[in-house]
Order: sequence, then structure tokens, then C-alpha cells
Amino acid sequence: MFIIVCLLIALTPLMRGSVHAWAQTVIQIMVVLGLILVVVKSLKREKRSKKGRSGDRPAANESDSRNSGDSDVISGIRDGLAPDRMLWWIIGPVAVLGVWSTVMSPHPALALQGLIMLATYLGFFWLVVVSVRSRKEQRALVWVVVGTAAVLGVIGLLERYDVLTFAWWDYSREVGKNHGATRLSGVYVNANHMAGFLEMAIPMMLGMFLTRSREPEARIGMVALALFLIVCQALTLSRGGWTATAVALVFMALVLLFKKGFVHKRLVGTLLGGVVVTALIVMASTPVVERITTLTQADIELSLTGRLTYWAGTRAMIADNLAAGTGPGTFSVAFSPYQVPGLAVLPRYAHSDLLQFPAETGILAIPVMLWIVYWFFRIGFTRLKSRSRQTQGITLGAMAALVALLIHSYSDGNLQIPANALLFIAISGAGLRSFR
Repeated sequence: MFIIVCLLIALTPLMRGSVHAWAQTVIQIMVVLGLILVVVKSLKREKRSKKGRSGDRPAANESDSRNSGDSDVISGIRDGLAPDRMLWWIIGPVAVLGVWSTVMSPHPALALQGLIMLATYLGFFWLVVVSVRSRKEQRALVWVVVGTAAVLGVIGLLERYDVLTFAWWDYSREVGKNHGATRLSGVYVNANHMAGFLEMAIPMMLGMFLTRSREPEARIGMVALALFLIVCQALTLSRGGWTATAVALVFMALVLLFKKGFVHKRLVGTLLGGVVVTALIVMASTPVVERITTLTQADIELSLTGRLTYWAGTRAMIADNLAAGTGPGTFSVAFSPYQVPGLAVLPRYAHSDLLQFPAETGILAIPVMLWIVYWFFRIGFTRLKSRSRQTQGITLGAMAALVALLIHSYSDGNLQIPANALLFIAISGAGLRSFR
């Protein structure tokens, strides 16, 4: 089960962000396979438990000892983050909202496909929680996230500077331009989505500094890796990604500086200063400066004016479908009546997750989103009080990743990209996981 989670995190970005139907089918198959394994393992455990109760007591004790790790799947997550409660707290409201919106959708066939993908995400969330059963697996999952981000960065740099050209990730025919020539986009069509992946991976990387004491060589290597990811983030030329990453890093620094008993405040200041200096050096380059100064000078579909126009149409779309929206995954079809004259491209996304979710699932999406954010930070700040350095570090990284995603979601649609959505779900499910 844990292997399936790791494979999905590592492979989905490589499958062109998993935006195509064939890639989403692969995701659905792997999630269903993982859930089947969960059920089979649960049935076997229950069968062994019954045999232990009907047999002699030592056998029962042996079975209990053998399954001490599995028992924490049921009741080992403190502060409400347990699979049984999660069904009602998180999965339940989201599932009900998705079903309601699908039933009421004017595009039932397309909405049903969106509902299936939503069910896949919820199944993956459950799979993450029940499969990450130890601190070792939690650390391993974080390294999978960071390692995947590093690989994406290397691929992006090789393409950006014409060292190697990967035909599989060549989108020139699709986007009608020299893909990756000016912005580091790597395996993604849109560099903003590359930035979305990096903005979640960078805080997790920095959170690993707090998990345990390490040799100087290991610390230097981790610092170098963190700076590499930050440089890659700068080269995406994603203004939303820059802002989201900066806010996430400031959030982490403030939490640590105001945390009672934290003795490495000087280290935090040093790391933050190094990040700022590196960012300033990279942002002084000509492409970055040009990107900053052309906020309103690009093609209208890519400029701030274009975004504002899309958002105005999306708000009108929400107003006309308040009760249930147009259905999950129906934005690209339902938005056409709200397309403003003058824009030649019909968008597939609203370029804002905070607007697209209410547009597709109705006004009730807003309280559901607020509830999920409340739950996430409530559990997170509670977990920061733990005595475990790993719990503190990974929890802080997960919270900062959510902060980054929330900031970027205002002006982009990273959660509409399956690879990035799965990464967020994995960080949510495993980052706040606690262990006995």
C-alpha cells in the first residue's frame, strides 16, 4: 500500500502532470488496487484476531504484538486524525457535495467523470492515512516528495538550457511555441504548475531540518538541495509561485521564532537570510526582471487583464448556479456562455481554485473548503506541541505547504492538475499523521 502511494507521487508528474484521460485512468486503477489491499489486509487481521480469541491466550498475545503497527491505523492518530472519524470530518462532506452537484448538473455525463475523479482523490487520501503507519514511512514519503521535486528540477534545467530535449515532454505542438525556452516548466505544459509542485516540496524539505540532529556533511547537502529547489522555483518565472513560496517560508520562520523552547532561532535566521540572498541573486537575472515588469504586457489571455476577465466570468457563473454549481469537472464546457468577447482562447480552468470549486459544486463549496482548512490548521498547531522533533518538523512543513497552495490558488489552478492534487493530498494525510 505504501509503495503505491510513493509511486503515485513520483510518477504522476512524469505522466505529463496526469492531465490526460489515460493518466487519470492509471491513477484510478492504482488507487483502487491500493484500497483492495487495505480491505484484504483488514480481513486477514480480523480473521487472525478471531482465531486468537477462540484459541489459547498466548496466540492472541502474539497476534496483538504482530499487529501493533496496524492497530495504530484504527486509533493511533491523535486529535481526530483517524480513519473512522475522517470519514465524517473530511471525506463525508466532500463526497456529499460532489454527489449533490453531480445529480443537479446540467452536464450529467461530464459531471459523472468528475465525480469519479473526486472519489479517486478521496480514496487516495484514505490510502495515505492507513498506509503511512510509522515515523520511518513518514520520513520516506517526505524524501519521495523532495526527490521527485529535484528530478523535475533537473529535467526542467536540461530543457531550459537546451542540454537535452525530451520528446515526451515537448509541448511545442500543443502550445504553439518553443516550450521551456524561457521558463522552467519541465514535465508540465504550464510553468505555473511546475511552481505549484515546488512550492509544496520546498517547505517539506526545510521541515526535515527539524526532525533530528545530523552530521555537518548531511546538513550541507540538505541546504544545497533546498537552495537548488528555490533556484528552480525562481526560474519558473511564476509570480504566483514566487509569492506562495515566500509567504510559506515567512510562515515557517515566524512559527519557529515565536515557538517557546525552540533553541535554534539563530539557525532559522541564517537559513532565511541565505534563502533571501539566493532569491535576490536569481531574481536579478534579466528573464526574471522582465517577467516582473511585464505583468500587464503579455498576451491578454496570459496577462493580469486576462485573469481578471476570466474571474469576472467565473463569478457570474457562480451567481447563476449557486445551489449546486455546474458539476465536478464541467468548467471547460459550462464557462463558454460567460466568455467575454475579445478573448480568443476558451479556458479549461478558471485560473483560480478558490473560484472554480464554487463554480462547479455550488456555494456550499465555500464552507466545506473553510472547514477543511480549519481542520488542517487545528490539527497542525496541536501537533506542533509534540515532543517529537520529527512531528514538529514535518507538521510545520505540511502547514507551510498548505499556506503556499492557498496563496497560489487565488491566481491559479494547481488543484486542477492531478499530479499536484495528489501531492497536496499526500502531504495533508501523511504530514499531520501521528504515531504511538
